[in-house]
Amino acid sequence: MKAPSHRRLWLLAAILAVGRGSHAQESPSQADELRPGQPMDVFVAPGRATTIQFRTAEKIAAISLASPVLTYKYDKALNQLEITPAVRGGGVETNLNLRIGPDVYVLLVRVVNDVRAQFLRSFTLSGDHRVDDESGLGRTRPLAPEKIDLVGAAKAMERDASDPEFREAHPSLRLVRLGDVYQWNGCLLTLVDLAQFIDRDLLVFRVQWVNRTSEALYLDERQYGLYIGDRMIPIIARYKVGVGPVVYPGQLETVFLAVQGYRISWRNDWRLGLPPDASAVAEMSSRFTPSVSRGGRP
Repeated sequence: MKAPSHRRLWLLAAILAVGRGSHAQESPSQADELRPGQPMDVFVAPGRATTIQFRTAEKIAAISLASPVLTYKYDKALNQLEITPAVRGGGVETNLNLRIGPDVYVLLVRVVNDVRAQFLRSFTLSGDHRVDDESGLGRTRPLAPEKIDLVGAAKAMERDASDPEFREAHPSLRLVRLGDVYQWNGCLLTLVDLAQFIDRDLLVFRVQWVNRTSEALYLDERQYGLYIGDRMIPIIARYKVGVGPVVYPGQLETVFLAVQGYRISWRNDWRLGLPPDASAVAEMSSRFTPSVSRGGRP
């Protein structure tokens, strides 16, 4: 009677070992590398959610799903993609295309009913060797406004977005796409992206908009604000591409805003502050303007 018991224990241990092996790749430290245009297999299980963690400062700009056999949710703040099969059985697959920066990455998602199912995957991007350690921010001293080379930082952002060799040579520079849109006086303003210069504890934000109205609009770069939640973060330097605070119809305005020396991470929920538009000012004025009776008796 003891021999069968030992065999059962051995079989149970073997099954557990196989189970542990099937989930070995769930460790975030064992990230796979995604390459543009080269499909990467991801195995999911019916009724279970699989989390895809992207270990990069780049955010997903667009997601294309080839078939409705899956549903997904993207958490921009955590840079995580949660995938859940919409079918009850295995044996189906589809591709999930992700546009990150200028490249498209392909996940070949397969729905399975066996031990291949994965509940956590971690990916890096090929060629992305940026410094991801913000612990050194506290070693940088706050700088005076005149010491901030905001023009040079703006040029570095332009090159980083288009020059892979430049990105490789500057691992302490991280460019993060935001794409947050705000309405102001009939126009749409976009908080396009931010650049973190880790070695200088410097964050540079880029704001762009086009005057789509038929009137010239006044918006000085000093009227912009930056917030984390309800807390205003002091802006140490500002740089506007162009001359003068007046933006004429059809004119593009680009403004760079710098925050330095506050040891603040780029991962915060950054928001752009704008002055009240004309309608808001008119409404406020009407509230405080006493009414006057013209002719006749009260």
